[in-house]
Amino acid sequence: MQYELQVETVSSIRRRLHFTLQQGEVKGELDRAFNDLKRRVRLPGFRPGKVPRQLLEARFGGQIKGEVSGKLIDRAWRQAVGDLDVAGRPALEDQGELTARDPFTFTIGVDVKPELELDGYKGLSVSYAARAVTDADVDGRVQARLASKARLVEVTDGRGVEAGDLVLTAIKLEKDGESVADEPGTMVSAAGDRYYPGVESLLMGLSVDGTASGEVTIAESSAYEHLRGQTVQATVTVQAIQANQIPELDDELAGELGYEGGADGMRAAVRMEIETAVQDEGRTQARVALLQKLVEGNDFEVPQGMVDEQLQALTEELKVRRAYAGEDPRSIRFSETEMDDLRGRATFAAKASVILAAVARQEDITVSDADLDAKIEEIAQLRGQTVQAIRGYLEREDAIPVLNDRILEEKTLEFLLESADLEVTEAGVEPAPAAAAPKKKAPAKKKAPAKKEAAASAPAAAEAPAWDKKMKKAELLDVAKGLGLDVNTKSKKDEIIAALEAHGA
Repeated sequence: MQYELQVETVSSIRRRLHFTLQQGEVKGELDRAFNDLKRRVRLPGFRPGKVPRQLLEARFGGQIKGEVSGKLIDRAWRQAVGDLDVAGRPALEDQGELTARDPFTFTIGVDVKPELELDGYKGLSVSYAARAVTDADVDGRVQARLASKARLVEVTDGRGVEAGDLVLTAIKLEKDGESVADEPGTMVSAAGDRYYPGVESLLMGLSVDGTASGEVTIAESSAYEHLRGQTVQATVTVQAIQANQIPELDDELAGELGYEGGADGMRAAVRMEIETAVQDEGRTQARVALLQKLVEGNDFEVPQGMVDEQLQALTEELKVRRAYAGEDPRSIRFSETEMDDLRGRATFAAKASVILAAVARQEDITVSDADLDAKIEEIAQLRGQTVQAIRGYLEREDAIPVLNDRILEEKTLEFLLESADLEVTEAGVEPAPAAAAPKKKAPAKKKAPAKKEAAASAPAAAEAPAWDKKMKKAELLDVAKGLGLDVNTKSKKDEIIAALEAHGA
């Protein structure tokens, strides 16, 4: 398509495109539209294809001109947009009359990503807190590994019921003073029973043959259809207690868990795992601080379309996390306070994205085929899928360019971090607050087709967690089963992690 184009700079982020299509271009498109209509239209008194042009213009002229103008505008816009880094939807601001005798003019307004020329982004002073790995951290992680080998044993020392026990009980239920059930030999989970919610609170502290009474609610999944959802009076008697017994660490068990060098080798390997996680968290904190300095030191206007895009990504991610934690996705809502916070984070993420793009352009940082292949392989390992499956998904969803943007931002941020003047401060037992971390993560998650790697975003805990998101699915599954969580081999890795987080492991 041939057209004249004038680009008007309205502001640093707003452009107005003035198009002029010559009369010949317009006439040709109108002629094609009316000729096509003549072949298709059926009017009384005229043979097919013989309806006069004047009659068609009189009856269908407005409709045809609307269709043709829309087609011409869309075609010209798509041809011109390749020269702009658009951020947001275009808007038709003005449109002249479409006739076969005159040129056709129209104006489109659109936001564009600002092009910054930065300086002073190298050698920034950045400090972050790092904590020392303690023996208690190692002990906690080792116990989590051993939990995968736990087995149920009978409690015979006379102690009472504790959280996490399985309790063989005799349950009697009454409703309005009348007996509605007498169930000896009922196994109840002291961690929270799914059929008799609340009964576990009656059992806590009771020894074998101990009895307690109180109200419980019959679950919707109960066999007592006529009592589902109702509150009844329950009397429970403890008949037996079973507890998970975690074995002591020895050389043989360390080998079974996949560690070389016996018990000492396992402890050394676990310490290294935790130290690596702490170092990763430190670098994450440094990235956050670095981005905050860059955003605070560069004042510029950011298109609302970029902010909206980041906001959508943040809300969708939070919905997924809350759904994994057990909330019904259909009922997830955000308060105004939460939305204000998310909008602030989205604005930060949009500005950080613009800054990283500017640095990448000025430093000639690019994404190679090898970089893309490595990232796809990393995603495949994280999700437990093949490289071919991940690549196929990305290609079907036209998400390769999005992944390229994400890789470019990561490479640029690493470049900035390598050139920064890093100062490591000693942290206390408690880790540095992680509230600012999403601000760093948001730009990297812009339009991301897959979740950000869990290891990069997991904050270090005051005491090392009982598991690590870098662990393979089978290892996470063993830990979850050892804790008595409701997972199985068909559970996805993300679902197992969510169950462990919800459990507080």
